[in-house]
Amino acid sequence: MNERQDAESTPLSILCVIHSLDGGGAERVMAGLASRLARRQHRVTLVTYADTGGDRYPLDPEVRRRCLELRHDATWRPGKWMQVRRRHRAVARVMASESPDVVLSFCDRNNIDVLMSASRRSPPIVICERSDPAQQSLGMLWNSLRRRVYHRSSSAIALTETSARFLRRLCDRVIVIPSAVDPPPLESDRVAAAERKTIVGVGRLEPEKGFDRLIEAFAGFSEQDASWRLLIYGEGSEREQLLQQADQLGIADRVALPGWVRPIWQPLSEATVFCLPSRYEGFPSALLEAMALGVPCISVDCESGPRAIIQHGMNGLLVEPSVEGLREGLQRWVNEPAERERLGRAGRSVVEDFGWDAMVDAYEQELRTVVRSRQTPRERSSRPLLRWLRWWTG
Repeated sequence: MNERQDAESTPLSILCVIHSLDGGGAERVMAGLASRLARRQHRVTLVTYADTGGDRYPLDPEVRRRCLELRHDATWRPGKWMQVRRRHRAVARVMASESPDVVLSFCDRNNIDVLMSASRRSPPIVICERSDPAQQSLGMLWNSLRRRVYHRSSSAIALTETSARFLRRLCDRVIVIPSAVDPPPLESDRVAAAERKTIVGVGRLEPEKGFDRLIEAFAGFSEQDASWRLLIYGEGSEREQLLQQADQLGIADRVALPGWVRPIWQPLSEATVFCLPSRYEGFPSALLEAMALGVPCISVDCESGPRAIIQHGMNGLLVEPSVEGLREGLQRWVNEPAERERLGRAGRSVVEDFGWDAMVDAYEQELRTVVRSRQTPRERSSRPLLRWLRWWTG
């Protein structure tokens, strides 16, 4: 075996960092990726700020878990500086004590934390954006920090080429690796699902997910047929606001927000139609899962994500990013049940198009590439703001 082949077969020590495993597509992918890397004999340690109490996704027993039990607050206020300082010091201690070959970080603010915690002695750091960074504003200070620290990464992974174009302005090395979807563990009875007349949405109840406009579109659409129901699975800050909106529109009896349900396969399999109304997306897991089941899917055609998954009119519908666009798409599915089921069946190909093996292969190859290059985080910026922030946070 030559030196290159030996390097390719040597297990890596990988430190994975994410805020939590509490719901969401990024958490699902991190749990699945860490588990599959561990099954390939790599030494994988998963670090979360939160403890295991809120975990919604299982890990392979070979994955070591370290919980920092530090709350990750997205706001920057004077009273939060000590919390930020503790978080950065904790991440730096973990990197020093674990001494991994490479660090793999998921999600924007988490990436900033990890990069600001690094020193010249830290291992290579690979960051992953799990949404569309061109659309997702982090606030003035977080946006500024992202511009200042992302160049310190050894590599950045985007979900789509659209997101990669944005990241190339901040990072030297950017590659695209789409998310993966599991083969469904059950079948969807499409005859029974059609009779239920149920539209399903899944996601965090936050403004960017667009459930407010789905509710408004459903209200207009269901004026023609009051037998349809809307179920939105998830939790978030807009829960009460969405319930109030449904009540004001006179459809409270036909709209339900059951919260998070894990696994989501059973509720998805019972859907007549799945709808993704997001204002922007990364690479939506719920859409992949619904398509894998053969559920007819409608998605807003936002800048990144859905258009990389749905081929309009071939395996789903892409609609204009508006209430009217959603309403027209829903009405079309009601009027054309045979066409909607045909496109639903075609959507099952996502299991082959976005399989786990290909995704893990791509991550494993990129991690080995940065380890071989020995590119560690760059020296600290001389910019006064960043220098002061790094001093304060440890």
